[in-house]
Amino acid sequence: MDPNKNTREEFTSHLVAVPIPDFAAPEWKKHVQRSQVLLDKLAHHPAMAQNLQQTYMTPAKSKNNIYFQWDFVGRTLAMFYKVKPSLQGLSKQEKEQWEDATGRTTFAKKLILDEMPGMLNMMTENTDPGQKGAHPDFGEEILELAKHLDDD
Repeated sequence: MDPNKNTREEFTSHLVAVPIPDFAAPEWKKHVQRSQVLLDKLAHHPAMAQNLQQTYMTPAKSKNNIYFQWDFVGRTLAMFYKVKPSLQGLSKQEKEQWEDATGRTTFAKKLILDEMPGMLNMMTENTDPGQKGAHPDFGEEILELAKHLDDD
């Protein structure tokens, strides 16, 4: 995929379509599948509509909370893909990547569910001051998915 030519929707479709190998460890499979579903829901949230058909590298028209989490979850999913799905014989780098990705999953959950009150709004507003006070609701479906991101 070429970030200068492919849209955010194409990047999303690519990330969520990566097949889960039969030999994948249950923990890897759980994290990847949940992240795939969440990424797709974030991408197709109404607040992402004006960003979705832009190329990946084009500055987003609306850098709102949904966009912020779409980017964060997408990058986290890409990190999971860099770790052997079996979780066996991981190199030091893969172990670190796994720990980072699982930590980011927990952080995404906390941000979406507002478990650290106001943190996501503050992070979004620091990135784009024009977003101050203009934070779209995630909606029940995304909130429900986020609740189970790091469940066993």
